[in-house]
Amino acid sequence: MSKDDDRKTKTPLEWREMLKTGYDYPEEAQRGRRSERRRARKQYRQRERTELRQVLEEERRREPMTAGGAVLVLVVILAIGWASARWFLHQDEQAPESTTVADAPAEPEPAGPHSIPGTTTAPPPSEPPAAVDLSSPEKAAEGFARAYLTMNPPVDKTHETVIRRAAPWMTDVLVRNLVMNSDRAWNELISNGGISRVTSLTVKNAEQGMPVDTPLRAWRTVTVEAAVDGYKQYKQTYVLQTEATRSSDNTWRVARVLGV
Repeated sequence: MSKDDDRKTKTPLEWREMLKTGYDYPEEAQRGRRSERRRARKQYRQRERTELRQVLEEERRREPMTAGGAVLVLVVILAIGWASARWFLHQDEQAPESTTVADAPAEPEPAGPHSIPGTTTAPPPSEPPAAVDLSSPEKAAEGFARAYLTMNPPVDKTHETVIRRAAPWMTDVLVRNLVMNSDRAWNELISNGGISRVTSLTVKNAEQGMPVDTPLRAWRTVTVEAAVDGYKQYKQTYVLQTEATRSSDNTWRVARVLGV
């Protein structure tokens, strides 16, 4: 029996029974990602509706349209739309939820030679660091004191930022030691809501009672005048005793400091 003959033999009751049967989706509509399956099922249903509409139009042309026939055609069209929507929603409920795979975290940038282990990148300092001169104990002590005692809490945010700014003139051991301890000058600035700016600085040989210089170690006394601008405005004098050590590349760095 040909396909046309099979269509002719179907009665309205048989058409209704056919509409009650769920879609038998082809194999390509069962594979792939969720979006691909939904697209394939939608295309398949559209083809089925188009084919069924053509069959109904052909039946209508061959047989006189009666009031009952018109009602039947309308019922068939509505039933197709209802069945399609119900099946579509049912498939969405059964489909597993998609899983979003998070991107792998970016690898941290390699630490510099004087970076502080176990700490995050500090915000920009209040002032750019000066050129690092490590040619003598005096230069190392001066660079450290000027960078360390220039503080701007609203910009620096944390005392660690100040330490990082002075780190090029210090040994790694001293950097770690300062990070682990609080600083009185920083705490006073926070209480005063102010900033500290170095106005003058002098470096001289260590005072009497300090260890004598050796080819590898040298103590220096650093006197710093700083202007503090906050709720109160005043000048602050700091006297630091610094011990600088010489490394194998003949550069000097502050390894110990008294007075902070």
